Amino acid sequence: MPIVCTLGPAAVGPRIEQWRDVLSRAVTHAERVVPDRLACELHADLADLRALAILAQEEKACCGFFAFSFEVEVDGVTMMVGVPGDAIVVLDQFATLTSTR
Repeated sequence: MPIVCTLGPAAVGPRIEQWRDVLSRAVTHAERVVPDRLACELHADLADLRALAILAQEEKACCGFFAFSFEVEVDGVTMMVGVPGDAIVVLDQFATLTSTR
């Protein structure tokens, strides 16, 4: 899959701010589990979980190379973010949006 974003230039900044806003509220810990996967442990706030799911869908629509999944456990929820090996720099940039870096 090509590493491209179809989001228009004027929409990139607002999208990044949306991610930064929700991630800063929702992420309690972020960790690179392997070079191409980031695990974001989340607060269990339903509004933030919903916002993250919607953002993940919107991101997939413009950046199809991203992979998002949510792992639900008794003690919490983790959002997994993955990219192909040739898009690790994009995941590096995404990781900076978490408040825990």
